[in-house]
Amino acid sequence: MQSFVSCIDNLYKSVTELSSDKCLRSQLFKDILTSPTISAQSELRHQILPIPKNNYKEKNMSYKFIDPKSPISGGYAGASLTFMVTDDLIVTPMSSIDGISYLERMKVPLSDVEEMVVTIGQKEGLSILRASLTSKSALTNGLNQYIG
Repeated sequence: MQSFVSCIDNLYKSVTELSSDKCLRSQLFKDILTSPTISAQSELRHQILPIPKNNYKEKNMSYKFIDPKSPISGGYAGASLTFMVTDDLIVTPMSSIDGISYLERMKVPLSDVEEMVVTIGQKEGLSILRASLTSKSALTNGLNQYIG
């Protein structure tokens, strides 16, 4: 997928490179994330992302809606995994060595590193999405107003 929005392209490429057996719950979840479709009635004339429409031939279909706040919903990632997300939305499985290597590549002194716990809710998620469509620093620009 090529959207011509670098942060979105980085996010997509990162998910395609994640190991479905180690990082995601299954190949099905990886396929859902990397090959989304939109229903024919929801298709817009000028879409930001090149998502194809899905023409369902079946008349009777059932859908299962999952409440993301439900403890049984599960999510896409495997249990007990931590990921590193860079400012330009590159996602990789997290390890201490990878984190330090990234800081060295970015020439960030360890003395400048500060740990923060940030809860990403709907407001913050939409702000990151907006920033990802307009800049190459989605996390900085999207979360700057929420971090004090």
